[in-house]
Amino acid sequence: MNKKNFYILSIVIFILLIYGVTRWIDYREKNLADLLDTSKIEKIYYNQLPKMDERATYNRQLTDDQSIQELISFLNQYKVKKIGDRDFVSEYPDEQFQFQMEYEDNRVTMPSLIEREVLLFDMYQFEITNGPVDYEWLERFLERKGEDV
Repeated sequence: MNKKNFYILSIVIFILLIYGVTRWIDYREKNLADLLDTSKIEKIYYNQLPKMDERATYNRQLTDDQSIQELISFLNQYKVKKIGDRDFVSEYPDEQFQFQMEYEDNRVTMPSLIEREVLLFDMYQFEITNGPVDYEWLERFLERKGEDV
């Protein structure tokens, strides 16, 4: 094998190795709070059902740091694993929570917790591996701590 072929083969192997490691990191089980980068959240919007105005995107919010940290602690108990592109239709609309999370650096994430899945808006779908989510706790918490927008 001449040097040119050796270098080409080495580069191909290196690229495949980097791709494999990146894919493994991307698809490994991780904490839901880490996935959502919760350390930099400033404000969380969500819908309290029933909606009074169908035109309103979100009708409730969490702005208090203590309330946001309590929600993050709740989310921190769940583990998720990427299962691919967003491709999900819910059969249980009562088991859905859609949030809009605003970050200190002006980023916005719009995750949806649906049954045993987490969907990230225009991104990927994750399976909650130690679910299902305790929707009763989440409903009580949001009712108690939420503020009108």
